Amino acid sequence: MTNHFPVNFSYKKGEAYIGDVSLKDVVDQYGSPLYVLDSQTISHNCQQFLTPLSESYSNSRVLYACKANLTVGIAQFLYRLGMSFDVSSGGELFTLIKADISHDSIYFHGNNKTHSELQLALDYGVTIIIDNLQELINLIQLNTTKKSVRVMLRIKPEIDAHTHEYIKTGQLDSKFGSEKDDFEHFFKLFQSHSWINFIGIHCHIGSQIFDTKPYYELIDTMLPFMKHLVEDLGLEISEFNCGGGMGIFYSEGDSPFNIHDFIINFTSYIVKQFEAFSIPQPMLLFEPGRSIVGNAGITIYQVGTVKHIPNIKSYIFVDGGMADNMRPLLYDAQYMVDKVFKKNLPTQPYSIAGKFCESGDILVDDAMIEEVSVGDYLIVFSTGAYNYSMASNYNRNCRPAMVLIDGSTVVPLLTRETYDDLLRFDCRFNG
Repeated sequence: MTNHFPVNFSYKKGEAYIGDVSLKDVVDQYGSPLYVLDSQTISHNCQQFLTPLSESYSNSRVLYACKANLTVGIAQFLYRLGMSFDVSSGGELFTLIKADISHDSIYFHGNNKTHSELQLALDYGVTIIIDNLQELINLIQLNTTKKSVRVMLRIKPEIDAHTHEYIKTGQLDSKFGSEKDDFEHFFKLFQSHSWINFIGIHCHIGSQIFDTKPYYELIDTMLPFMKHLVEDLGLEISEFNCGGGMGIFYSEGDSPFNIHDFIINFTSYIVKQFEAFSIPQPMLLFEPGRSIVGNAGITIYQVGTVKHIPNIKSYIFVDGGMADNMRPLLYDAQYMVDKVFKKNLPTQPYSIAGKFCESGDILVDDAMIEEVSVGDYLIVFSTGAYNYSMASNYNRNCRPAMVLIDGSTVVPLLTRETYDDLLRFDCRFNG
């Protein structure tokens, strides 16, 4: 799917719907700004991984990258669809615990897990992906009961994927993972602590990737290393996590590849390469996040002001902005935008600006849409990933509500914050 619309999105007589639900009715009930997810799109995106894997590499798991977008309800919905999970913080792990996700479906990432986070992971019994030697030492010190722990080691594949500099993760100078040459230090600790159950290797090359070539390069790079672990060190590679990072469509010029076809071709290549290196085929793990929820989400804003600067620019000021979508300011991310109500009028350029006290608070620059008036509602597409999860209370604004539209049913996922919520951790000065 390369469309920026959710699967169930449509216009009916000029009014935007997801499924049988009018978006105007939803925003009337839940307010604006509003995050909206389409359940059918999420299900479709999950099946783009799960279906071909069941046919071409059944010994596999698809781990949802929780950093993309996580609430208790999202976790429960994805779990019912057959997904497992990777987390990158104690907060994400705690959310899954409260969502009743089984410990054996959770893998814990992170380059600097705190002692309290590691203790939570130990207590709940999740698989821990070790990033660096200090983290393994910390784990050894914390595990005073010598409880058996499944661990993987994150290795830098030393591949430079073509994506934004801030979301590359596989190159040699990345802050994530350890170098292959350092494995002997980990191996000594594995050997001296029998409770460490080393199950395999994790790699990740980056995010928002449109080219499949780096994934194949990942296999070519890692197979000789894994052969060394198996034949020279006598280790068993029972699981191999080759990451995620598959790109989605945000705006013109984006060209994501077909994930279903990629999975079939990629797993065929993996099978052949493992056979060529005479290594038993491990369980294969993928960890998509953006490609599961990204195009399933939209954000609805209300127009508060239209400002025309003659012969220069026209601004639309909306009731949200950088605090609910940091990506344009952080990555120069581009989005498609339209109105909730359309009249098939000629389009004109507008710059859609947020309400926050930053000149860079521009959601979409030079968007071509129909004439806009105060009170209109706008839709920004493909906001399901890294919008809510990166949201803040900048300028002491309240974060939006979120709902899931499931056919004709609207399911609340997040309640809109209130001013009282903003103050709940404040302490009065009694000096």
